[in-house]
This record gives sequence, C-alpha cells and structure tokens, in this order.
Amino acid sequence: MKLKLFLTLLIWTSSAVAAPIQLEHSHMSNPSVDDTLTSKRDKLKWPQEILNYADLNIAEVADQNSETQELQKIKYYILNGETRLARLYLDKLNYTQTRLKPIIYRYQGILNFMEGEYERSLEFLSKPELKQIPHYERICVLKVLNLLVLSKKYQIENEWGRCQTENARTLNQTTLPWLNTLIELKIRPNYGATKVPFKETKLASLEIPELRLLLKMALYLNQEEVVIPQFNSLDIDHLSDPEIRELMGHLYFRQGELVNSYKLVQGLSSPNTENIRGNLYLLRKKYELAYAQFKLALEMKQNSQNALERLLPLAWIMKDWQKGVEYAERYIASPQTQISKLTIMAAFLLENERYDEAKNLLNVISQRSRFGYHLDAAQIHAYVGLVQNNREVVRKNARASCDQYDLIYCWVTQQMETWEAFPVTMKRKDKVVEKMDWEKLTQEDINEPIKEVSYVNQLDIEELDDSLIRLVPKKTP
Repeated sequence: MKLKLFLTLLIWTSSAVAAPIQLEHSHMSNPSVDDTLTSKRDKLKWPQEILNYADLNIAEVADQNSETQELQKIKYYILNGETRLARLYLDKLNYTQTRLKPIIYRYQGILNFMEGEYERSLEFLSKPELKQIPHYERICVLKVLNLLVLSKKYQIENEWGRCQTENARTLNQTTLPWLNTLIELKIRPNYGATKVPFKETKLASLEIPELRLLLKMALYLNQEEVVIPQFNSLDIDHLSDPEIRELMGHLYFRQGELVNSYKLVQGLSSPNTENIRGNLYLLRKKYELAYAQFKLALEMKQNSQNALERLLPLAWIMKDWQKGVEYAERYIASPQTQISKLTIMAAFLLENERYDEAKNLLNVISQRSRFGYHLDAAQIHAYVGLVQNNREVVRKNARASCDQYDLIYCWVTQQMETWEAFPVTMKRKDKVVEKMDWEKLTQEDINEPIKEVSYVNQLDIEELDDSLIRLVPKKTP
C-alpha cells in the first residue's frame, strides 16, 4: 500500500514539475517524452517562481518590515539610554498582533529593568511567549536579576538552574562567577562570601575579558584592597586596554590613592573617566573645572546619574539656574526621593524667576505628599507667594516655616499682620525710613530706681484673706 502511494506521488510530482518547463526550441511539435525529458535535458530552463510570498502578501510583509524598523529604533534608544523615546515606540507596538511579540516583551522587560520597575519587568519576562526556546535563553539572566532584586528566593534557584542548562552557550566560566556570587549572597549570605571569587585568583593569568569582569566584581563587592596589590603584576597587554585602565583608576579612587587614579585615567575619555576627573577636581575645590568635567560626562552618556548627582549642587554653586532646572528634570528619582527632586526643581525655577512653574510644582507637592509643609518646600512656597502677592499662601507657608524654627519667616508672619499689603510694601523701591530709637535706649545710663505706686496695701489683703481662711492661727488662752 505504501509503495503504491509513493509511486502515485512520484508520478504526480513529475507531471507538476514538467508542466511549466519551457523548451528553447518551441518549433518542435508533439515531442515525445523521450525527446523532451531525455534528449533535451541540457536545454531545459528552470521556470520562474510561481508563488512569491512577498508578492501575494504585500501588506503583511510591509507591516512586518515596518515593525522590524520600529524595533531597531527601540533597540537604538535603549542602548543610548533614551528610555522615554523607547517606551513611546514600544507602547505603540504593544497593541499590535504580530509574530514579533516575544521581542516586544523582551524589550519591555529590559526597559522596565532600566527604570527600576522590577515587578513590571518580571511580569513581561514571564509571558508565555518567552518561556520557549530560543527566546528563554535571551531573557533568563535578566529574569534572575529581577528575582534577586525582588528577593524572591524560592524562585531564584529553579530559574537559575534552568537558565544554566538552556543558556550554556553564553554562560561560560567568565560570566558564571558574577551571577553565582550574587545568588549566594541573596540566598545563603555568609561572612566572607564576597571574597570567594578572588581567592587564589592571579590577575596576571587572566585574559582581558576575564580581568574586566573580575575588576567590575571587585568594585561591586567593595573588594578593592584584595585586587589592588596585584596590579603591579599586570603586563603591558592588560594595561593597554582602556577599559581595564579605567576600572583600575576607579578602584584606586575608591581606595583613596588619588595620584595613581589620576595617572591611570589620564588620556582616557569615557563617561566614567570624566566623572573620576570631576571627582578629583571636587576634592581640590576646583568647582568650575569639576562642573565642566561632569557636563562632558553627561554629553557622552545622556542618562549618567553619577554626573547628574554632582551637576545639581554644582549648578547651584555656579548659579547656573537654567541648566539646574534641566538637570533636575533629567535626574531619575526613586519613589522615595521624588518629592525631593520636585523641591529642588522648584528652587531652581524660583532662582530663574519662573514663578508660575515653581508655584505649580509646589502645589503638586502639597497635594500629593505630606512634605508640602516641610521646611524647604514651605520656604520656597512662601517666597513665591510674596513675589506674586498671594497673602493666603504667604501666611500658611510662613507659619509652617516659623513652626520649624525659621526666625526670618516668623518675622514675615508678624509683618503680614502688621502691614496691610506687606508683599507690595516689600517691593517698594524708595528708601525705607529707619528709626534707631532702640540704640539710644541701650546707650543711656539709668541710675534712678523705679518707684512703684502702691494702690492697695498688702497688709489689708492679708487681713481680708485671714478673715476667710485664717492664715494666722489664733492663740488659745
């Protein structure tokens, strides 16, 4: 039965293939099978493709190409730290029905992880589309990191075991120590666990990729004193690598060996090296040079939080109010520090004389947080109220500042009750008349005693009291 079926299929296939075959000599009429298939074999032409997927599915192919281009843009934005643009394009693709869903979910997981939304990242990485090969091997490490951050200890071991099995191609002896150490610290934290990866390890024997990884691990685990003594044993090939020199400079800086740190990062140009140079200028109180270094680091890496954390106070010291607002906006704050970020931004807006924007920010702080009447926010809000002649805002926030022992705003509170329009009076340009009568009082010598007029004799009061409660007991005869 199987043989008959095979022969039938063979005959049908031969006829289907032979039908569209064209001969170079079309003048031959009624050629026999031998003539067409045997004697003319060297003259047969392969037919043109009849079924072309792209031609038959023009719209579908165009949509897929468009989605692929969108994903390429998203990947570019993620690599460059442009998380807002990446999220904008990803949100557009979330609601499309496409075969590229696994890639979209993977990018969503990466993006949320970058922004500190670990629960959200884990939610995307746990989608059914990403549980199958080959997608799982690309997301399993990130999934394990999310579990580590969220302290889901019972899931970590199972997930890590499967990840090592299915992702053995990329998880080699160079990368395994890093993750193994993090997992051990989370699941079984023991004293001295941070030193385990460095025991009996000779830096000079490592290849450049392995040395980079080990130095990064030393920075993360605060093991500078373990690796720095071996720096003298490194050869010229190791020291020729810019990234290794950068890491060594960072380790020296952490250890307080500033001269060695400067020598190593000299001549290098990267966000980290510019930040190190800026820190060195800060220690020497050369604020202008440090400000320039951190701005350069931010230009190289648009979301460098190290640079932004130092640029904010430096912008205040340098009175660069406009740039200060920009730096405060770009700084990524945690939920716990979001109100502090808004307060700093309001302070820069105030100094930049953008009072309406500052007032709107302060209103947001008051509505969303109990820190609306915290000293810093209340001081800024009261000042904005003075500038805009808003008596109610001034009273409320000046009182809140006074209650927190700010004597200047205690004085402002008093003036608001004394003057009918104190904010307007405060802005007057004419000369304020001062009477220094209190100085005369402090300089005069008063030798005459103060004479007090006694209107009621104290003895009379005592007699009246005695008649009521008998203060003085009577002597019995």
